[in-house]
Amino acid sequence: MKGFTKRLFFNRSLFRKQLLSYLITVLIPISMIVSVYAYTINEDLTSQIEQTSTASIQRTAKNLDNLIDQINYFALQLSFLPDMNNMLKNPVAFTLYDYYKLKEQLRSQINSNNLFYSVYIYSALNERFMTSNEGLFDADTFYDSQVLTQIRKEDRPHFWYQVREDYVTFYKDIPVTESMPLGTLVINMQKKMFLNTMYNLNIGDEERIFVVDKSGSVISSHPQVENEMIRQMITNGDAVSSSGTLQKIVLDGTKYFAHIASMKGDGWTLVNLIPYASYKAKLFEKLSKVLTIVLFVFLIGLAIAYAFAVKMYNPWKKMIEVLSGVGGGKSSSDEYMLVSGAINSMMATIKQNEPVMKDHLISDILRNKVSDKETISARLQQAGLQFTEPYYAVIVAVFDDLQSEDAEDPQRNLLIYSMVLETLKAYLPVEGTILDRSKLGFIVNLPQKGMDAGIRQRIHQTYAEMNAVGQEELNVSLQFIVSDADAPERLHLAYEQIRRMLNYKAVINRNDIVFVQDHKSELKFVYPLSLQKQLIHAVATMNREKANQCIGELFDQYIYKSKYPLEKLQGMIVVLMSSVLNELLKEGYDIGSLNEDVDIFKLNECQNNDELYQFMITHIHRIIAFLETLQDKQVTNLYVAKTIAYMEEHYANPLSITEIAERIGVSSGHLSRTFKAEIGKSMLEYLTEFRIKKSKELLSARSDSLQEIGLAVGYHDVQSFIRFFKKYEGMTPGEYRKSI
Repeated sequence: MKGFTKRLFFNRSLFRKQLLSYLITVLIPISMIVSVYAYTINEDLTSQIEQTSTASIQRTAKNLDNLIDQINYFALQLSFLPDMNNMLKNPVAFTLYDYYKLKEQLRSQINSNNLFYSVYIYSALNERFMTSNEGLFDADTFYDSQVLTQIRKEDRPHFWYQVREDYVTFYKDIPVTESMPLGTLVINMQKKMFLNTMYNLNIGDEERIFVVDKSGSVISSHPQVENEMIRQMITNGDAVSSSGTLQKIVLDGTKYFAHIASMKGDGWTLVNLIPYASYKAKLFEKLSKVLTIVLFVFLIGLAIAYAFAVKMYNPWKKMIEVLSGVGGGKSSSDEYMLVSGAINSMMATIKQNEPVMKDHLISDILRNKVSDKETISARLQQAGLQFTEPYYAVIVAVFDDLQSEDAEDPQRNLLIYSMVLETLKAYLPVEGTILDRSKLGFIVNLPQKGMDAGIRQRIHQTYAEMNAVGQEELNVSLQFIVSDADAPERLHLAYEQIRRMLNYKAVINRNDIVFVQDHKSELKFVYPLSLQKQLIHAVATMNREKANQCIGELFDQYIYKSKYPLEKLQGMIVVLMSSVLNELLKEGYDIGSLNEDVDIFKLNECQNNDELYQFMITHIHRIIAFLETLQDKQVTNLYVAKTIAYMEEHYANPLSITEIAERIGVSSGHLSRTFKAEIGKSMLEYLTEFRIKKSKELLSARSDSLQEIGLAVGYHDVQSFIRFFKKYEGMTPGEYRKSI
């Protein structure tokens, strides 16, 4: 097994490098993803801890605020007791019995509020303490000296507190309704009750909330050792960097997240300690899952990298075996030498095949298969092409065999290419390639951008010479498509423009030069709507001569001499032919049988505008022949025959469908449907065409006015006569009379 491993990995230097490169390609994104994910997990956990701690501190702070509110409310209640005010304002007149009653009122207040352990009322005028439990004391004999000391302090606030050994004592000047307080309300609350009030929430084991007063005294349900550590931390400011944020601290060798929040106004500070170990446990749990997935992905990546390395090394292995002449016993140090020698031999072979390389290089440039466009000029120079000018143009020659049997000669393409290239080289610095069966591509090196008149003249001269040779000696006609001169990096774009123009070669002359720049015309394209109407009418009336005339005018005006873009011209032909068929559909003809004979999109197979002209003539004649077949169909319906006879006999009179139906003896609706199904047009259309036909006979035979002729064929309004005549004939009656 060890021997196999050694042969597989360590005796193949190329294989090792390839495997390592693929493995690094896998490891880099995996490492980046793991780092980002670990950072995200850490931030999420920290954010969750901070949010939970903030909620706990906010609840504790709210409970503390509620406690202070209750003390203020209690002080306000006492301030409204008449006996309390009398005692504070006039203590001399206050008897022992009065003190007894006031004490009982105070006891009833305390008994109704189980938060307070005991209450003192200090009277400033006679320095006496009245307690809720023990009774009345003079200041000198009062047993709670700490309270007396606090009250006698100068510059004390109206409300303050004091954390003592067993109690939290609150001081409040009373009565609160007076501007000058006459006494002090002292409330003692047991620390346990205070903490129960603060911790009126579910605190988990992972949370430790400490309440610290402004003097640094700590109140909590935790051991005194921890309280002392918190006091020292707050007093010394060791861990308090900014209130309201999580900070890492170490207390007694244990790491915590400390969340410290100061309450505004009252001087309390709340400290929440979250054990860092709980954070680490959650982080480890999540990262373990991530690392498990990463390990799985890494193993898959390793397998893929190994498979790729094997696949990529196999060609090298075979090449080295061929070059070395043995079955694979060469050491890794010989691999590069073998391949280097093969490359040198290959370069010598390449030099011998430079003509073929030129051909392929030009083909690749035109077809956009050169990735680094900036090196095109250098690569042309390396291929032996002496192009010294900075700009390049593309010429594509398309040839069409005049005799179909010549197209089968396999040597003709090479012969035509040689003739075109040699003729071009006599006038221009050029090199080319055979693009396909009937298309040649050439790169021309020019000194300036664009295509000036001098270069155009030389191209025309070259084209005239080679086209004459092509027609006389090779039986081919040539078309030239020429791009503008531009930077070498844009050669593929120039060829793409030409290639798109060749999609519209049906509208290009058989023997012509097309400059791409000439077909970027900004002239507004005017669709030949008048010619379309005339063509549709000629087809509808089955007038082949008129249809041929319309197509001829269309080609003279738009195709043969036009500077419109080729795509607009070809699109115009498609729309025109589609309009003819659409008109037949609107007239109710079933043209399904025409689909095989009339395929508009076969015009893309036309090689030049001569073939396009013949294509249109052929298809229009097929449509007319289709209509003639329908017209020759025997009218089998007796009602239709009677209708036609009646309309042709009374065409000079005003006629309506209802009147005709009454004469025939059938309903107007049934007669209309039957007539349209049999004749292919409505009764009014048939009557109108018949009237127009008669009017043409009168226009040819008489010199009567248009109004008289209109009356003679059933139109009592000369404008209606003129309008219908123009609609069906494409010209007015007056114009028709002049044309005959």
